[in-house]
Amino acid sequence: MTAASDKRGWIVSLAVFAVLAVVWEILSSVYTVEAQPGEPMVAGWGTLFTRTFLSLSDYWQGGMGVPAVADGAARSYLAALLSVISHSLATIVRLASGLVLGGVLGFALGLAVSWSPWSRRLVQLPTQFLRALPLLAMVPLFQLWFGTYFFGQVLFVAYGVGVIVFAGVVNAVRNVPQIFIDNARALGSSRLQLYRTVVLPAILPAMRSVVLLSLGAGWGAVLAAEYLGAQSGLGYIIVYAQQFRLLDRMFLIAILFILYTSASYWAIQRLFARLLVWAPSSQSA
Repeated sequence: MTAASDKRGWIVSLAVFAVLAVVWEILSSVYTVEAQPGEPMVAGWGTLFTRTFLSLSDYWQGGMGVPAVADGAARSYLAALLSVISHSLATIVRLASGLVLGGVLGFALGLAVSWSPWSRRLVQLPTQFLRALPLLAMVPLFQLWFGTYFFGQVLFVAYGVGVIVFAGVVNAVRNVPQIFIDNARALGSSRLQLYRTVVLPAILPAMRSVVLLSLGAGWGAVLAAEYLGAQSGLGYIIVYAQQFRLLDRMFLIAILFILYTSASYWAIQRLFARLLVWAPSSQSA
């Protein structure tokens, strides 16, 4: 992809976002129905970034010289900002922990299973079964099995991520050209050398899509995990806003999720662009 086409892509994307923002603002002016008195169903941007953002100070638990609203303090933009930062960090820590745990386990198990055709055939049916299970349907099961603790939330994210990584690694290894493996064996490579020098580099381009898929699943899983009774995190704010039908707060948190997800996607894309600079197809991806 050339620099000019990349720049045009950014311009088109920004134009689309600008149009969507204008449409939303118009809709907020036309559709004036309220979820409850004083709480619009569709809040305009002025409302979202003033009154709605200020209301997020309700979720600040106090500290750093800024008292909590629950302790009788008045709402403030500083408390709202600290609330967003603290709850965002809580969500990101759960996500990162689940990504690392699920990614490492899924990758290691995928390589182990791909060690031989016999092992691939052995786990093919169980893998398809796990992939078919709806992730959200597992939320109450994880809540019963592991409670509402941090470990259970991380494990839920790890499960959602690990299944995708595992299936992706098995599929990527299966698609390694046989001629690569035959040539390495003809040169006397051991099974360990074969994986280190042939299989791992060969599956790296395919792993970009696997990582992006697992990252998207991870963001969805961490939000669902915070429905397990977390006392912090962006999902925690959504749960309490939903109970009181505060749609403007829910929408503002949804915007934060979009921003964080987009930033994480961009970071992964940049990382793989560096790792795959040797791959001809990476220049056009």
